[in-house]
Amino acid sequence: MGDGNRNLLGAVLATGVMILMISFAVGDEASFFQLMMLVSISASVAFFFTVFPGSRFFAIALANFLAIYSCIFVVFVEANFTMVTRTLAELAYILPILGFMLGTWLRREAIRDIVVSHKVQEGSKFRRGLPWMLPAFLIGIATFAIPGQDLSPLHQSYLLFGAMTAIALAVFIVSSNVAAFLLDTGLVFEAFFKRVQRLTIPAFAFVTFYSINVIVFACFYRILDRFSEGPQFIIEGVGREISFQESLYFSIITVSTVGYGDIVPESVALRALSAIQIVFGVLLLLFGFSEIMSYSKERGAERQE
Repeated sequence: MGDGNRNLLGAVLATGVMILMISFAVGDEASFFQLMMLVSISASVAFFFTVFPGSRFFAIALANFLAIYSCIFVVFVEANFTMVTRTLAELAYILPILGFMLGTWLRREAIRDIVVSHKVQEGSKFRRGLPWMLPAFLIGIATFAIPGQDLSPLHQSYLLFGAMTAIALAVFIVSSNVAAFLLDTGLVFEAFFKRVQRLTIPAFAFVTFYSINVIVFACFYRILDRFSEGPQFIIEGVGREISFQESLYFSIITVSTVGYGDIVPESVALRALSAIQIVFGVLLLLFGFSEIMSYSKERGAERQE
């Protein structure tokens, strides 16, 4: 399998996992909206693969964009349209998607030229493609005034359907700009996967050293606690001996400098040891990122030669 196919497969798998996660997270139980979301995204991607052959990462960028849109739509409805029926919300959800697909179909020749060029737009052209977001953004912001109004479910339904229709119309009008934006995003996405693939070896080495840091200090915590008089940790408000599983967890939390507070070192020695681990962890991050960047530059120079 070539590098391009591996990159595409990785992008497809990552996108599919994200979409499935979103579909399960948007509701408390299985619903028609979840199915509609999956079908809409799948149908849109299939549409682009069919109408624009060779689009590859272009279609993947569209799938990611629609997944983000789905999240925003759910927040949008739950915040501002609490009394709208689920069926109407589901119909409103697909309006911008239909508007975009219809617009791209009518402008498919112009968009196909953009896809075939396989070239990121110049900065000025890219910036001219962004204003299409403004109408949708303004419409969304305006609806946040609705919760303070005493509106009936019927009026909320009218407003939601009107807002999503307006957004769908805006997307339809500027569908070619949206397509160009997605093409640029897809090309950047493809380049990102290529860079990630080149960084696999140094990233794995960094994770290995990071894991050694966590394990070694976890052993220190466990050994000091076992061979000291009295409990050295306060665990969920109780002073007791720490288990190795808990010492691993505490080591990870310490090196990441999160500090949830559920496990607290009680003795001065353990606090000093925790501070030392944090310093080692920060140094490891600095040197690790430095080595990864150096490795990337060296590989890039080798490829150019």
